[in-house]
Amino acid sequence: MVVFEKCRNATPEFSYRGTTIEWVQSFRYLGLELHSTRGMVVAIDKLTVAEKKALFALCRRCNDLSIADPEVMCQLFNSLVRLVLSYAYEVWTGCIGVKELQQAEQVHRMFMIEILGVNKTTSTFAMLGEFERYPLEYFWWQQTLKYYDKRQESTPDRLLYYAY
Repeated sequence: MVVFEKCRNATPEFSYRGTTIEWVQSFRYLGLELHSTRGMVVAIDKLTVAEKKALFALCRRCNDLSIADPEVMCQLFNSLVRLVLSYAYEVWTGCIGVKELQQAEQVHRMFMIEILGVNKTTSTFAMLGEFERYPLEYFWWQQTLKYYDKRQESTPDRLLYYAY
C-alpha cells in the first residue's frame, strides 16, 4: 500500500482480514509510477523520458524518409509523440507543478527548434505562433475537461459514474 504524504512518517500498521498490508514507497499502476512522497512527479519524469525517445525516433524516421514538410511533421508529432506524454492525463493533469509542465513542454520546444532550425534562445511563443500551435498544457486541460464533462453526463449503469 502506498500512503501519499509530504515526508515519510512512521506509519501505523494496517491489516485487512487478519493480513498485514505492506507499506511501500512506490507502486506502478497501469504503467504509472505512484510515489508516496513525490506523488505523480516520478510518473511525469518517466513519461518525459519516453516522450524524448519518441521524438528522436520521429526525427530520425522523418530524416530517413526525407519528410521535411512542417505540417506533416506536426501531425506526426501529435500522433506519435504528444500521445506518449499524454498517457493517463486524466490522472496526473491536476497533480503536477509548473516545473514538471515546463519539463514536458521542453520536448515540444526541442521539436519546433529542430524543424525551424533556429537558435535555442528563440522565444517559445514565437515558435508556437509560427506553427499555429498551443502549449501541450492546453491540450491536456482541454482533454481533462472533456473527460470531466463525460463523467458528469455518465449514468448509474456506467462505472465512470462512480469514479471520484
